[in-house]
Amino acid sequence: MGHQRRIGMSDFQLFIVLALLLIVIFSLILTKKFHASLHHSQRMVISMISGTSIGLVIGLMLGSLFQGNLFISTVLSISAGAFIGGVCNWKLGMVSCIEGLSAGLMGGMMGAMLGEMISITESIILIKLFITLAVCSLFLYPMFACTSCPDQSIPSKKWFLKPILLFLLVISFLLGGSWFVSEPTHQKTPHIHHSS
Repeated sequence: MGHQRRIGMSDFQLFIVLALLLIVIFSLILTKKFHASLHHSQRMVISMISGTSIGLVIGLMLGSLFQGNLFISTVLSISAGAFIGGVCNWKLGMVSCIEGLSAGLMGGMMGAMLGEMISITESIILIKLFITLAVCSLFLYPMFACTSCPDQSIPSKKWFLKPILLFLLVISFLLGGSWFVSEPTHQKTPHIHHSS
């Protein structure tokens, strides 16, 4: 059963790593496109939310992976969280970059402690929640840029597609992560029964 959980968790970790990579790429693209139309306070909000959520995801994942060795998981989590949080926000300016770096550091530390104290199943649930929050933080770029414009009216009916697409993207992340966790379990269960 322990080996079975390890396989499921490793596939889920691959899903999370790919999701974090996409978040970093889209953060850099959106930052380049919208940074000129964002106010200082809006940049700080984006960097705080993205850095904290990414740090918590990394901390929970590494805390579950190195369960029983809190020092290693904490050092790796705060390092990775601070690095990715800084990279995602470095084009927003020095202050926003430092905010994202410190938020990623704090999130990584808290996530590592959570991953140490709770079970792998509970870690997966929280990782899904925080990876969804990290994805949703990407939509703050166009939303804040729109509110910064003098004309804040809805341009067309196509604007209503944005929340629908956001909802579908969030659902796909949650269902995709669940598939990566449950699929290896169903494949390995008959093999385990045969061996016994």
